[in-house]
Amino acid sequence: MNRKSVVLALLCLTLLVVVPATAADDPAAGGAGACETMNVLEALEAECEGRTGVGWALGQRDYQAPKCRLNASALFWTANDWVLLAQELAVRQGECVHYYISIPPLAANKTVLRVLQDDMIRSFGRRFIPVAEVTLGDTGWAKWVKDVPGRTWFDAGVEMRKRMVDAGYDFSRGETWLLNEADRSTRRDEAPYTRQAIRNIVRGLAVGNGTGRVVPGIVELGIQYSHQSMPDLSDLKQGTKSLLADADFWNDLSPHVAFFAREAYADARYWGVAGSSLHEREEHLNDYFMHFVRLANDGPAAVEPARLFLRDRFLPFANATWPARSPEEIPLSAVCPEVYVCGHGWTKVPLDQMLAFVTEEVYAVRNSARKEHGLGPDGRIGFSWQPTNNFNLPPAEWDGAKRAVAARIAGALRDSYGTHDAAPKRACGSLVDEDWCTGADVPGAFFTESWAQAARWDD
Repeated sequence: MNRKSVVLALLCLTLLVVVPATAADDPAAGGAGACETMNVLEALEAECEGRTGVGWALGQRDYQAPKCRLNASALFWTANDWVLLAQELAVRQGECVHYYISIPPLAANKTVLRVLQDDMIRSFGRRFIPVAEVTLGDTGWAKWVKDVPGRTWFDAGVEMRKRMVDAGYDFSRGETWLLNEADRSTRRDEAPYTRQAIRNIVRGLAVGNGTGRVVPGIVELGIQYSHQSMPDLSDLKQGTKSLLADADFWNDLSPHVAFFAREAYADARYWGVAGSSLHEREEHLNDYFMHFVRLANDGPAAVEPARLFLRDRFLPFANATWPARSPEEIPLSAVCPEVYVCGHGWTKVPLDQMLAFVTEEVYAVRNSARKEHGLGPDGRIGFSWQPTNNFNLPPAEWDGAKRAVAARIAGALRDSYGTHDAAPKRACGSLVDEDWCTGADVPGAFFTESWAQAARWDD
């Protein structure tokens, strides 16, 4: 089956009505016998031997074998279409993956939760974990703190946790919070989000009023002034070194944080180099994805608290936003007063190239964990999900395209993380003659060595 055929199959399949997953959607739940009742597309997704006329690249799935080489966690920060994303993940879920899906607050007042959406995510099954986004900023919790004299960042964390309880979040099943976000001011330890401010709100979120369980959550370090296309990384490196050397910051976060996610929204202009090998593309993606933790690993003894913290918590948030404008294209405004304050990495490529791009992102992160054991994000991966119709596609085509991107991510995660025989190369496709790791010929694309150089402490 060639890639064009798979794209068409995905587009056709994802335009169908999709319902929340049940135990019957899990091939392991019904066993291999369940394949007999599936249609061709269902059998293709379930990898049913003999049903599709093809064999499997890495052998037949043994449903009786011990499961879960990794107990993986896939995190998704979302701005929109979180239910659509969950639908596509649920159809292709891996039995060894938990899917954490963040839900943004109301746009008009970002301290107010969307109280029905956590139920939607929860309805997809036990592997689907709703996450409440804690948004800082002038319409979020920074405003809440400023509005009343005497309020503190710790108070903000306690209040947010109370609102999560009132909304029905169930901490006993791993439901938690995502702090969006520490930024350049945190790296520099200056207003508005000093390191002490981040420590205080995180402590409030985790411990609440002191009467309940400690709820470790997710802290996000934003992409502000750290886009892959930035020409000068000297200020970023200086601020990052300062942050990594702040032992009190990492020691204070340690009992209260389950995941530390760096926004590393890769840019297709530094990936889609014509004639390049998968190895070359993977190496340069990981130069960007892993810059933060590699710099920590190369640091002096004073950085040891950060190293220990990151070893079990770090993951990159890769780029699933399509088609995204470059940061250089975003008009300046009060919200985005300078270039490199806002935006993702550029992904204004054709759909089939975007499917290859997200596949290779999964492969790169998964392979990093294999090659850099103890340093790479072992069993942890994340994505930013903010589909934006910058190509002005008609509604039905746009819906199908979004679902195709979500489906490709889901398949790559399932096959590289989600089964007992998961392996990095399976992200590229588990069927014979299926290969999504083919790169692209993006006009003007080139590799940059700047992120590898910026990961060296003394350079």
